[in-house]
Amino acid sequence: MSGFDAAWLTLREPYDHAARSVELADRFAAAVGKTPHVLDLGCGTGSNLRYLAPRTPGAQRWLCIDHDRGLLQAARTALHDWGRGRRWPCRHEGDGLTLARPGGEIGVSFILRDIARGGLPDLEGVSGLSASALLDLTSAACLDEFAAWCRGMPLLMALSFDGRLLFEPGAPEDDEICRRFVAHQRTDKGFGPALGPDAAAHLADRLAATGCAVRLERSDWLLGSDDRAVLRVTLAGIVAAAREIAQEPRLDQWAMLRARQLAADELRLTVGHIDLLALPG
Repeated sequence: MSGFDAAWLTLREPYDHAARSVELADRFAAAVGKTPHVLDLGCGTGSNLRYLAPRTPGAQRWLCIDHDRGLLQAARTALHDWGRGRRWPCRHEGDGLTLARPGGEIGVSFILRDIARGGLPDLEGVSGLSASALLDLTSAACLDEFAAWCRGMPLLMALSFDGRLLFEPGAPEDDEICRRFVAHQRTDKGFGPALGPDAAAHLADRLAATGCAVRLERSDWLLGSDDRAVLRVTLAGIVAAAREIAQEPRLDQWAMLRARQLAADELRLTVGHIDLLALPG
């Protein structure tokens, strides 16, 4: 499974939270019940928990799974600091922790597991499944298996890239750059050939076929002159991915143009994402 840098996950977290569908998140929180046990797949540094847990009243348990030991440690630290910032006492219990939130504790445990190779975990006692920025890494076969595995379980999959990169001002090379970036998104990220921007729609179709009620909502990043740091890293990632597909002078010219616009605070970018909510039918 592809890796992510903790610093990048920290940088993008406020943009992820601002982009997400509030309605789908609130409906998921209502569906998992008053004392939920939520499984967070590919948890990274715990951003998904930090977004969803405050929307869920009462005591709750979270099982955070990731294949990267370093990210799990970063998640422990980030969740401790997050709770401390809200003046919630934190108890460390073995590899997990508990945040003593007024109105209901948040218990968190962590599992090191590569679901691309080790398979999906047992769902006994789990009342809801969630993940963020994961679907577009997966293959059709993986999502077919996933849809059968989680059938009948409330599911929220946030921030799946949907293929849209909209630059302002536009440039003649934009469509070709986007095509190459999407081609890179479809390469194997550990689960087999990735569906990239088609992943959310593929899973939605499979879940609907099992009788789930499925909703999709846009959750786009809208980046402008106040977002130079995340724009810089995003632009570098787009250029690097495009270069892996093909090298040619016009790509370098486009990259230099966008770098100049970024330095002059003249660049805006919309990165298209989709949130998916599935509830038992």
